[in-house]
Amino acid sequence: MKLRVRFSKFGPVKFIGHLDIMRFVQKAIKAAKIPVKYSEGFSPHQILSFAAPLGVGVESESEYFDMEVTSLDGCELFKGDLDAQMCEGMSILGVYLLPEKSKNAMASVAFASYRIVMHREDAKEYIGKAVETFKNSEHVLSYKETKSGVQERDLKEAVLEIGVNSKEIYFTVDASSGGNLKPATLMNALFKPFGIELKPWDYQIIRTEVCRADEQGEPVPLIYGLEQLS
Repeated sequence: MKLRVRFSKFGPVKFIGHLDIMRFVQKAIKAAKIPVKYSEGFSPHQILSFAAPLGVGVESESEYFDMEVTSLDGCELFKGDLDAQMCEGMSILGVYLLPEKSKNAMASVAFASYRIVMHREDAKEYIGKAVETFKNSEHVLSYKETKSGVQERDLKEAVLEIGVNSKEIYFTVDASSGGNLKPATLMNALFKPFGIELKPWDYQIIRTEVCRADEQGEPVPLIYGLEQLS
């Protein structure tokens, strides 16, 4: 049986890298005595699949990982048992039953939604103008140096939605393996026309949702349509 677990990540734990979070979750599952399934072979390991890795320093309202279990006995306790093993800043928000033929969390990711809390005072004055300028531009080009040379990308093609709410910027962007747009790249492009060069500490990135594409290609949360167990 497959389960999808939703969790949040806030506070100092945001500075812990993805691989260390994976190791911590594996230990937490073991400590919670959840009947997780292990792989076969010389070096068995828990069968887990995390959705899009969260960058260091980024907080999140909604993260996901899938796991296989050998039994659903006591499944109504899975959320509480696992949450009791979490460190400060991490919380288990829900456990959902995943159909056997479903794609795993990592393979399902197509989009991600974020909100940005601006700390830099002079940049706060340009939040509305920055978003409007982006919306009204036919193209917003970004350049990245790669081994094969400079790569050009039109960010307008990767942004599904962008706006301002209560002086925070929110947006939904391409998060697929082939087109993942990093929030920092978009933030730099938004404020570049105003001569503002942002540093990582000038704002806080908070991921609000990780999504797959529905039948119409629209973003829906990774738990959309799933049965909640606990």
